[in-house]
Formats: sequence, C-alpha cells, structure tokens
Amino acid sequence: MKLSDKTTAHILVKANTNSEWDNCEFAIINLSEEWKQEQAKRLALVKPLEGNSYFCSMNYYDTAVDFYRTGEHDNPNIEELLNGKEWVFVELTEQEQETFTVPENRLDCYRLVLRANGTGYYTAYGKHTSEEFWTEEFLLTQLIA
Repeated sequence: MKLSDKTTAHILVKANTNSEWDNCEFAIINLSEEWKQEQAKRLALVKPLEGNSYFCSMNYYDTAVDFYRTGEHDNPNIEELLNGKEWVFVELTEQEQETFTVPENRLDCYRLVLRANGTGYYTAYGKHTSEEFWTEEFLLTQLIA
C-alpha cells in the first residue's frame, strides 16, 4: 500500500470498534466512479437541510467499505501511514487488500451516514454480537470532486 498525493480509487481511513474483545484500526473505502456519482446525488438531497438544527443525518446502506485490524507486528503501520490525518489516498491492488487482517466479528448492516455539511462516515455491526464498527468522518465533497 502506497500513499498518494493525488486522487486514487481507494482511501485509508482510521476506524474503531466498541468491542471489548475484537480490534479494528482502519478501513479501506473503494471510490469507484459509480460510488462518486451516487454520493453526489445523496449530497444534493441533504444539502438543503444544512443549517437545520433538528436534522442529524441521513443513512444509506452502502458496502463500499472494508474494515481491518492491524496484523502481526502492527502491519500495516496505520499511524505512520496516516501521519496524524484521519484519512489518506492510497494505491493498492486487490491482491494486496486480501492480505489485510479482518476483524473476528462477521460484519453486517453496512451504512454510510451523511450529514448536511458534506461529511460522512461508515458504520457496520457484528452480525451476532451487535458490536459497532465505524470510520472517522471524511468530507465527501472532497472525495467526489
């Protein structure tokens, strides 16, 4: 996995879980052209609600995210890759992504939570435990530009 200064098809995002026995340190979000077009439509729906103090967020079922935990010897070194940021563009292959360690929970109910200010984050839940997994917030307008 290599960091990139320009837009790529994937971002690495800091992630976490409320599980007492499972771990999750990062997620990879796949930014396909279809995903970007869909997010633009969704943002257009929530934009008129910006400034409405009673509006919280809008949720969409969306599976463009994969949650991971660091493997043996903290590989990959997420803190070093993120370097104090919440997310970064990365270049990686499908084969490389398959080598990452997944959480022990079998995740289900993937959702993208959108706010009217253009930020969003992903959540997922353990299928049999209901433990929550989530990414840090990211600015969708920056990703779809």
